[in-house]
Amino acid sequence: MIGEALILSGYAALAVLALALTLHARRAGRPGSTPTAYVSSLMRHPAARWLVLVLWIWVGWHNFVR
Repeated sequence: MIGEALILSGYAALAVLALALTLHARRAGRPGSTPTAYVSSLMRHPAARWLVLVLWIWVGWHNFVR
């Protein structure tokens, strides 16, 4: 039970961090430095797409197959 709470709090911390980065980038007037722009530039590379696919499958398998 403690492990689940720790994992969920980690995901919540990542979401808050992404929101804070987005708000900071928009206030600074730099639209290219948002987390969405980073992910978009990362997904241009085929190797990164495969890595995201493998990680997505791994997370899905470990969380939803139980």
